[in-house]
Amino acid sequence: MDASDVENIGFQTPVLFIIFNRPSTTKLVFNQIKKVKPKKLFIAADGPRPGNLNDVVNCSKARKIVNEIDWNCQVYTLFRDENLGCGRAVSSAINWFFKNVEEGIILEDDCLPDESFFAFCSLMLDKYRFDKQVMMISGTNFLFNKIENSNGYFFSKTYFAWGWATWRRAWNLYNFEIDDWNRQRDTKLGRLRKIFRHRDVVDYWCENFDKIVNKKIDTWDYQWCYSCIFNDGLSLNPISNLISNIGLIGAHGSGKSIFLELPTKKIDTSKILFLKNIEANKNLEIITHKNIRIIKPFRYKLIIFFKKKIKRILSLIEII
Repeated sequence: MDASDVENIGFQTPVLFIIFNRPSTTKLVFNQIKKVKPKKLFIAADGPRPGNLNDVVNCSKARKIVNEIDWNCQVYTLFRDENLGCGRAVSSAINWFFKNVEEGIILEDDCLPDESFFAFCSLMLDKYRFDKQVMMISGTNFLFNKIENSNGYFFSKTYFAWGWATWRRAWNLYNFEIDDWNRQRDTKLGRLRKIFRHRDVVDYWCENFDKIVNKKIDTWDYQWCYSCIFNDGLSLNPISNLISNIGLIGAHGSGKSIFLELPTKKIDTSKILFLKNIEANKNLEIITHKNIRIIKPFRYKLIIFFKKKIKRILSLIEII
């Protein structure tokens, strides 16, 4: 579907826009959504945090974005009075979305998409609708726009939800509590080792799954990764980055990140060549894990090793 088609009939793929208390970034992301004019737009908003007067003001400002919808579309809203927190608010919004649609695009208020992201997701949602192994379409790419391939996309077991799309059939496998992690830990640990083969990656997932079950972090996306991993799911990734995260300093992020505001690069969907095989590209997967520092450089490990040694020596000196 090209620009003239969108202008004439509208963008047919449903879009879920998840907002909270950042009216400025909400406006920027909305302006990108507005360019494609989706025929069905779902907007979900968590309530202000208790006792936070700034939230009361900013949540109200963010919700006024609904007044700027000036094209012909069906609008659905889920505006909560109470605050559920990052994990429950986002996951319940996606639950609500898929009670109403079979497939769709999901954007949070800090995930700024390149306009070509929408056509890319729509094309791939249609292409892989019935391929259960494909569980999501990601707009995020951490290859830093340095890799080219003739297909325009690849499959991997890296599951980035900064602007993404999926189907109800995949989201139905989601388990917010991941309550079988502790019960089946040894079995699942064995599967992780078989899937990823690199100790750093296995340790990364174990650490974060432990944090989830022990309520150490309030999130929803590690649970989605868990569902994908243990259902043998793949992520479909564009070869160029289509999403720029413009708001990691917020309720969910904890500060400045090297991945903040990564440049996007338009993808021409008319030139995409569909892959013959549905399988993870292990080479690009490993490069990605290194780029996002899940696989640690040797020099980093060396520094950590010597820090531990020095700490041990100092503790022994104190005892003496």
